[in-house]
Amino acid sequence: MAKDYYSILGVSRSASQDEIKRAYRKLAQEHHPDKGGDSERFKEINEAYQALSDVNRRAQYDQFGTTDFGGRGGNYRSEDIFGGADFGFGGFGDVFESFFGRAFSQIQVEVQIKLTQALLGDTLNLQTNQGEQIELKLPPGTQDGQTFRFANKGAPYRGGKGDLLVTVRIAYPKRLSKKQRELVEQLQQEGI
Repeated sequence: MAKDYYSILGVSRSASQDEIKRAYRKLAQEHHPDKGGDSERFKEINEAYQALSDVNRRAQYDQFGTTDFGGRGGNYRSEDIFGGADFGFGGFGDVFESFFGRAFSQIQVEVQIKLTQALLGDTLNLQTNQGEQIELKLPPGTQDGQTFRFANKGAPYRGGKGDLLVTVRIAYPKRLSKKQRELVEQLQQEGI
C-alpha cells in the first residue's frame, strides 16, 4: 500500500512548497538519529520530503500515489539482513547502517534544458533540497539523459551527505517557426 507522504509530514494535500519545507525541517530536527531520534522515522520523513518538494514528483504522486526515486530501492535495515547479530568491530550493523544510509542519501533529479543550451552550453543555477545554491555547467554538446554528479550535495545521513545526481532532459520544440525550420534545414545540409 502506498505511503501517505502528506500525513508523514503533517501537512494538507493543498500545502504550499514553503509549508512542506517548514514541516520537513521541523520533523527532521525532531527525529534526526544524531539527536536521539528514530532512524526509520527519519528515513520516512526524508522520503516524503523528496517526493513532495519536487513539483514534478509531487504531481506524479498526487496522480498515481507513487513516485520514482531513481532506483534507490527500499528501506532495508541491517537487522533485517543479519537478524540483529553483532559481530565485533562495531558489528555488521554499523557497517550496513553506514552503507545503506549512504545509498538512501543519494538524490537523483531531472532538469529540462533547451536544445540551444544543449548545443551551445550554458550555466544553470539550481537549488538543492537543503537550500544550497549550485551551478550546473553544461558543456557544448550536452546529450539528452547525461548525468552530472555533485558530491556531498544529497541528503544527510550518519556518515555525512550523499551525492546529488542531476540528469538533463532536452526539451525539443514541438513547433518551429519558418525561420527556425530554415536554420535547422541549413544545419542538416551541413551534416550536423
